[in-house]
Amino acid sequence: MTEILVAMGVFGVFSAGLMSSWFTVQTTAVNAMSYSQRQNDQMRVIDYLKRDIRRATQVAIYNGATPVTDTTTFGNELRLTIPDYYADTREEDHASGPKTTSVPVRTGTDITYGTALTVRFSVVNGAAIRDEAGVPRSVGAAKDSFALSFKNEPDGAIRCRVAYAQPMQGGTGRTLTRSLDFLGYPRFQLQK
Repeated sequence: MTEILVAMGVFGVFSAGLMSSWFTVQTTAVNAMSYSQRQNDQMRVIDYLKRDIRRATQVAIYNGATPVTDTTTFGNELRLTIPDYYADTREEDHASGPKTTSVPVRTGTDITYGTALTVRFSVVNGAAIRDEAGVPRSVGAAKDSFALSFKNEPDGAIRCRVAYAQPMQGGTGRTLTRSLDFLGYPRFQLQK
């Protein structure tokens, strides 16, 4: 009888250690997957920002409703005016809605593509949002984790900061964080 109790005790300690190791491995895997997803979201946001800034004909930075015009203050919203090269009423993930090219019109040396549209980048409830002509789409899907900030640089570039901070699983109170800065040059700055 004593041998059975000792064996049960040893098995219990072994099982507790195994379960503890299993939960640690599982939590680490979930945190690594979350970090990878946030990195992918961050790169997607940066790709959209770079593309849209490069196509912009006008750039404005806002902090709430206040325009930011100096080169020292960061704003939390970027508004870009870009040519409407094509009309696209569908989301990238859904193959519904027409997709047609806007016919360019030449006036002297200027070429216009339909009516210019406004693209806005901001954060709503911690998700990075790209609003194209009043149609908001999440480009950084994580809730309560993204932060975007923008600043005019003296040379005409736009400094963009894309950061996220996501709580880690496992009750440690730690946070997965990553912040990237890059400079975007609007087309009209590159033509000077």
